[in-house]
Amino acid sequence: MSGYRLTSALVLAAISLLPAAARADAPSLQVAPLQYTGNLTSGKIANGYVDVSNPSDTTIQISADVQGFRQTGHNGSLQFFPDPDLSAGIKVDLTSFSLGPREALRDVFSIDPSKLPQGGVYAAIFFRTQAANQASSSSFVTESANVGTLLILTNGGPGAHRGVITGLKLPFWQFGSGLHGGVIGFENTDHSKVAVAFTPKLITAVLPWGRTAATNSGLILPGIARQFTFARPGSYLGLLPVTVTDGDTGSHRTSWVLALTGVYMWLLPLLVIAGLVTLKLRSIKRTTSQK
Repeated sequence: MSGYRLTSALVLAAISLLPAAARADAPSLQVAPLQYTGNLTSGKIANGYVDVSNPSDTTIQISADVQGFRQTGHNGSLQFFPDPDLSAGIKVDLTSFSLGPREALRDVFSIDPSKLPQGGVYAAIFFRTQAANQASSSSFVTESANVGTLLILTNGGPGAHRGVITGLKLPFWQFGSGLHGGVIGFENTDHSKVAVAFTPKLITAVLPWGRTAATNSGLILPGIARQFTFARPGSYLGLLPVTVTDGDTGSHRTSWVLALTGVYMWLLPLLVIAGLVTLKLRSIKRTTSQK
């Protein structure tokens, strides 16, 4: 396998389609895709690629390497680290190359399942830049981009998702355009040797108001707990139960709120005023008829 360069109009097209999120601490390198997922088959080498492009006016030297990653904290932050096993099982075709101004290259990689652990495999292919005319021993500090593609793989077949909703927090008083300030806690409780990461399918329901709605979540590695914020726009009135359910595991939590949102914020006061006016008019009518 060997990398090949994209030139002419193809370069411009490839660069224009790369997402802005691929930029790192220096705007001199872009990669796509940002994430690669797949199920590995025993005895079969898998292949993939990363498109690397240089949108700058300067020739850059690029090195590539493979690292592992783990999640830290409750917001899904990633921590990267060298891992010899991952480096042995995931091989990048070009580990050192240069790109001229506005030039792009497709770097191919291979994955050998026999050299990787069973279950979830979490790696990243990093590309680091250095100006082509910058000596490595230079005492000057230069800008460097360090961008990469995440590899989220399952080696040996996907297992069952094991997780639990650990908490649901909502402010009791809810006013405005809908329900807001929600925080969902979720933990991937699989600690086995073949555990896999997954994205929980969180669904919110506000009884008896409206349909259920999917809630944005994110990938959770085995043994990791994360928190996700959510809001539910709409018009709600009264003391209401808000329930969040995970579609895969059936885990659920409920929190109660007292809501006055959406159209009810102006409709309810109007109804109250109308009621008071009606009562006042009836009182005046009774007083007049008694005279």
